[in-house]
Amino acid sequence: MAKVIRNQWVYKVNNHRFRYLPRRKEGIVEYDYAKNKALPDHFPHRLEGAPPKLWVAWLYRPDLSGEVKWVKNDVEFLFGKGWKPGKMEVFLNTPTWNERLWRVKHLIELRPLTFPNGEPTADDVGHTRVHSDGRCVVDKRLAVDPASLQLADPRKQMTSKYLSQQSMRLWHQCKDVHEDTVYTPPNISITE
Repeated sequence: MAKVIRNQWVYKVNNHRFRYLPRRKEGIVEYDYAKNKALPDHFPHRLEGAPPKLWVAWLYRPDLSGEVKWVKNDVEFLFGKGWKPGKMEVFLNTPTWNERLWRVKHLIELRPLTFPNGEPTADDVGHTRVHSDGRCVVDKRLAVDPASLQLADPRKQMTSKYLSQQSMRLWHQCKDVHEDTVYTPPNISITE
């Protein structure tokens, strides 16, 4: 006597029975870093000394062929849609950014940002240079007219309603809220 599978879907057409069994989940599933203990907190090699405030990162691969979809999404989230290899970006050293950078660690070069001449002030914006070894040097000999620097475009400002919506969305997702990060679109700056 054959074993009868009862709790499955059966479709009857013209006295022919078709049995539909549940399908297994196929395809690539996003890697769960927390479940597999592969987050930065579980990394055995720690940086010596005090943690830096900022990171300098850049992509060193010209294309992302062969990478899965969520890695490509993280690269676009971190470096923008028009990312280029070798273009440096500065990130805050917070758990949110570290988690994002950890997912693409095989594609990027990451170094702590150091200030050998002291941290720059608002007056030093035109005289600041970030080197590829992670040094941020303030040099008064760099001739950049501060009036030519446009730090905020008044036509691209975010409204307070949009900022509160973003803050509430991040709060409901239990993530850190940083208004000066890549959560904002790349063509918009934040000032109040």
